[in-house]
Amino acid sequence: MRIEMRHLRIFVTIVNEGSMVRAAQRLGLTQPSITRAMRELEQRLSVTLLTRAGRGAAPTTVGRGFADTARQLLKAFDSALDAPGQTPPLRIAYAWSGLTPAMETLLRTWRAQNQRQDIELARMPTPLVALDTAIADLALVRDWTANPRYKDLCISREPRVVAVSAADPLATREAVSFADLAPYGLVRPSHGSTTPHHLWGHPHNNVRDRIVNDAEDCITAIATTQSVFGITPASTAAFYQHPAVVYIPLRQAPAVVSSLVWNASGRPEVDAFVDHARRTLRPVTETISASTTPRAEASTHRPACC
Repeated sequence: MRIEMRHLRIFVTIVNEGSMVRAAQRLGLTQPSITRAMRELEQRLSVTLLTRAGRGAAPTTVGRGFADTARQLLKAFDSALDAPGQTPPLRIAYAWSGLTPAMETLLRTWRAQNQRQDIELARMPTPLVALDTAIADLALVRDWTANPRYKDLCISREPRVVAVSAADPLATREAVSFADLAPYGLVRPSHGSTTPHHLWGHPHNNVRDRIVNDAEDCITAIATTQSVFGITPASTAAFYQHPAVVYIPLRQAPAVVSSLVWNASGRPEVDAFVDHARRTLRPVTETISASTTPRAEASTHRPACC
């Protein structure tokens, strides 16, 4: 059997999404076709590229190395197919809730001023890996710690809110404190969490704490489990709501800082977008708006929390 570009694209998408189901949805393919393509690829290479666990899929050690190679091949292939004179979009990788108010402002103003260079948001479990492997040009990262390998720009600072079940006694509060959460367990996704244990003083072995696969599992656990909570930036609560979940302002919590991160040896197009972000968001990054602290309740949207 011959390996085709579709095999590589399917494999890389599974690695990026962390799930065969989500990869099928992103590519517009059926689950059986995704499974069949992966079986053909592994048989042709005589190696195991993925480990499956529940609804998730993760690359093996061999798979991680092959994914890097496949990304480079796909990038070269896609570049070769670009029409002459057409500039490929800048891709910004994010783990969850990428369309924050600051990012929406950047996209809108950039597109109004730049007709040839578009921006693409791409959800990936590990944005920095996407940056390192050149599958993304920038990454949207929360609570970033400076690293000499990268450059960064703060684009927003947001208050934190607590997500609890609408049936929980805390759901009627106007605000909560860390002390109120002491008996509760934290629910957070395995990637992209902005809520370290030290924030509220929980021991690491709290029996109610749990780590889930993604934002969907996070909100499901909060809505259906007693005495658990999630913590998320205020913009997430404003953008994603669910009738079974209530978001409550969290007193005396440090703000969540969202940053654009890019490689120190960035492309001129990346530098141009970053300069645009500096000029456009300067008033936003210097002020924390109290109006972005919602107490959201009923809606039919699915939240991406924690």
